[in-house]
Amino acid sequence: MIEGDLPPKAQELVKEWWDKYQGEIEKMWNTKTLIKLPPLK
Repeated sequence: MIEGDLPPKAQELVKEWWDKYQGEIEKMWNTKTLIKLPPLK
């Protein structure tokens, strides 16, 4: 995070989502192509 605050539980969920989809997120960043990623379940 660059600025702002999230409650600890929300931070954990964002980290879990990032860990699960890191490859896809980095690919979207590098190609400037967006795809819809599923939410955590």
